[in-house]
Amino acid sequence: MSLPITGPALGRRRLRASIYIRLSHAADASNTSLDDMINKCRALLAAEDFEEIALHIDDGISGGVRDRPEFIAWLDDARHGRCEVLVAHHVDRMTREGLNVAAMILDVQEGKDPVTGKIVRPPVRLMDTTGLDSDNGTAFRIMFLIKAETARDERENARRRVAGRATRLRLAGRWPGGEVPFGYRIVPARDGKGKTLAQHDEEAAALKDCASLILRGQTLGRAVRWMNYHGPSPRRAEQWSRTTLAQALTGDHILGRVTIGNVLQRDAKGFPFAPFPEVLDLPTVTALRQALARNADPTKSPRGPRKPARLGSRLIECSGCGKFLTVTRTKTAYRPRSRPGEVRRYELITYRCQEKSEGRRCERPVLVSALPFEQYLERRFLEDFGHAPMFEERVIVADGGALAAVEEALAGLLARLATAATAETFAQLQALQAQRDELIAAPREPIVTRVPTGLTMAEEWEARDTEGRRELLSDAYELLRLHPGKRGGKGYFDPARLEAIPFEGAHDPDPEFV
Repeated sequence: MSLPITGPALGRRRLRASIYIRLSHAADASNTSLDDMINKCRALLAAEDFEEIALHIDDGISGGVRDRPEFIAWLDDARHGRCEVLVAHHVDRMTREGLNVAAMILDVQEGKDPVTGKIVRPPVRLMDTTGLDSDNGTAFRIMFLIKAETARDERENARRRVAGRATRLRLAGRWPGGEVPFGYRIVPARDGKGKTLAQHDEEAAALKDCASLILRGQTLGRAVRWMNYHGPSPRRAEQWSRTTLAQALTGDHILGRVTIGNVLQRDAKGFPFAPFPEVLDLPTVTALRQALARNADPTKSPRGPRKPARLGSRLIECSGCGKFLTVTRTKTAYRPRSRPGEVRRYELITYRCQEKSEGRRCERPVLVSALPFEQYLERRFLEDFGHAPMFEERVIVADGGALAAVEEALAGLLARLATAATAETFAQLQALQAQRDELIAAPREPIVTRVPTGLTMAEEWEARDTEGRRELLSDAYELLRLHPGKRGGKGYFDPARLEAIPFEGAHDPDPEFV
């Protein structure tokens, strides 16, 4: 900000001075350092009988940032001849980048072009409140460069201290600060010392829903669309992408683990160090990693497979041949009787059996207008299942993920053996191998449970998009078969044409077994 002072006093002309102040952290009402720095700079101006023409303050910006707005404006006061003196509280307030920015400041002070090095304007005087003064010639240049490099070294040491503190806090099961992983929130630690992480209920539930979608055979793109329509927003981006969702679902953080420098931290027995609660358990994350790796194909379009166009896409069979009906769009033009000279166009959307038109056999290919048929299909589903409670299936591994944890610990230990082949490491390897053999020998039949969601099927239907509603239809009906019918009135569908067999019913479409 600039605070112009009154013009020069009567009598001799005083040198004009521009003051620069920088605070690393934004000032508040309890911060007295800002006033202290301003007062010291103004005391220097009073002692030298300078006229203050501007006060520039960068509040809450690191000295490692070169393009600070008020810092640039302060230098511009000298570049454009608005002042003859540049005053700062200390060199470390000007910059903490060392010689790199010190050279830029000296070019401004000496009136040089930064490209050619030629003097293009009168030099200005550069001072700080600790005695630094460009009028001292060579001694000033040496002292200025030393102070600039000292400020840079102090910044690097502070960064190392912060990084070391963050490492110690993570290894103690504390959260050191920074961006919180999706699925978590910051809470006070139970012992009252520092902060830790707990599950964020809404975000964790959304990740579990996405994991369930993928493990039921849906694509990652389908899960991304579900998150963008129904889930919480990601931390940084405006919407989810395949990359961000895959990282959120399969990263070590989702298991409550600690990584430092992208290296997973382990305990004395070789198991991952996990002080935070897991959002997804290890068997689920392992299955997700396998599913996403299996489906990853760099030759495919980055947009993934095309999503279904209509509610009945790839669900409705033709009674004549048993093949799925295809959605077709036909653009039609007609002349209304009331206005013979006018041509109107519309698009007719239908479900059609394409077998006969493509040269294959179908005794009685069927055709139906999409809109009235879909309206009836929705009513039929809600009548059959809308009142029922909604359940979701969850697969639980009998060992609770113990085998996956041991195998993961073994993989990490084998990697460490390449650089640390000690007797202790070999002993850990033998113990883990014995534990793995014991778990493999135990029965490990997966357990499939059905968990109520608290919604009815009708409420779930209302909340889902077209793809989600297709999933409900696919799970509810063993067979949806369409029979030929007579042409009805506009917007009419004959319910007798649709054969809908729920999965709970006893039906086998193969006539050999009827």
